[in-house]
Amino acid sequence: MSQLWNLVPSLLVFFGTLIAVWWLRRGLDKEDATRNLRPLLGPYGLEAVIGGFLLLWVVPWGVLVVLPVLLVVSALSPAGREDWRTHRRTRITLCTCLVTMILLGGFVPVGQPIAPAAWGEPLLQENPNAPLYPASEQYTWLMLPESAGFDVEIVQSISLRLPYQYGTIGASSSALDVSELFGMENGRMRQAIELLDQQLTGASLDPDEMDLKAVSTEESHRYISTALGVDERVEVRVFELRSLLSTSSDGTRVGEVLCVAKANLGGELQMLIVVRPVLHPGLSSDRFAEAIVLEWLAE
Repeated sequence: MSQLWNLVPSLLVFFGTLIAVWWLRRGLDKEDATRNLRPLLGPYGLEAVIGGFLLLWVVPWGVLVVLPVLLVVSALSPAGREDWRTHRRTRITLCTCLVTMILLGGFVPVGQPIAPAAWGEPLLQENPNAPLYPASEQYTWLMLPESAGFDVEIVQSISLRLPYQYGTIGASSSALDVSELFGMENGRMRQAIELLDQQLTGASLDPDEMDLKAVSTEESHRYISTALGVDERVEVRVFELRSLLSTSSDGTRVGEVLCVAKANLGGELQMLIVVRPVLHPGLSSDRFAEAIVLEWLAE
């Protein structure tokens, strides 16, 4: 069912194009039924729209790159500038309709997050602090050590809609970069911080006084397991979880966050987030949480 939902954003853009063309054609029919729509869009206006739609499937960052590039190319060309002056209204109408449909695609439901059977039932199956846009689903597990210790792990598996890109090329990297650029994961992290605070003794962790600081590491990591049949290189990001309730201007490091992402065709991203306290032994010996991520990738 998830695969069918992943076709919906593209269909919205396709039908948005048809609706815009019908609307513009309707205006022509009132003036002169014999007039052709193509002259009102310019010599290559319709081709640019179709080509731009196809590029959303192959170009990293999707519409965030395709639309500016098309506009710049038009602006640099004398003929292109003339076409925009002559056909401004029809082109703006068509572009507005397409961008609206692309944005609406962000509300299309996503499939269930990846949930390995070995992890059991998720502790939580929703996150009230997650952004309303784009659409997402999230499962959260609290993994405790067999004996008392700091081997506590909060694991979040997330399905997220990518409204700006439908292909998989560079999708994982762009999603993580956009999330980091706009601080989109800060809201999602509140739930994990609250769970972590419940498990740690000593100073409490205030979710409102937390910050994520990117750690300079490799941006992709290869996970291999013969037993699980996994040999995959995926995008990763590592962040320090810092408490701002500190005398230091940079805050105090209280944990580490690993983000792993892989994309599906149609504009859906699967993410895995592993949050561990600062004294977790795996931070020095297993920074990329091999066992957890391998089970997630094996599904």
